[in-house]
Amino acid sequence: MATTENGVAGRLISRLLGVVLLCGLIGYALHNSPAPLLAFLGIASALISIRIGQRGEQRYGRRVPVTEMIALGRQGDRAMLVGGIAGFLMLGFFAAAWFAF
Repeated sequence: MATTENGVAGRLISRLLGVVLLCGLIGYALHNSPAPLLAFLGIASALISIRIGQRGEQRYGRRVPVTEMIALGRQGDRAMLVGGIAGFLMLGFFAAAWFAF
């Protein structure tokens, strides 16, 4: 029996579900309001930033805040730079979704 816990099937189902949701929200945004799409992108950015912050905890021994991720990224840690940018994009997407309502 195939399990979805940390396996290939789980990652495939998760990514497929994300793509289906994104396509549905893009269609909704084209015909109605872009607010749900912007909120979805904000949540996705937050999850990326959290995941990279957890990896930073393994590297640096502590949780790395978004503002420090940018500084670590400028010192050469590209993953931290991506996490910091994703954290700030999260704020931008949520603000845009707020104003789109």
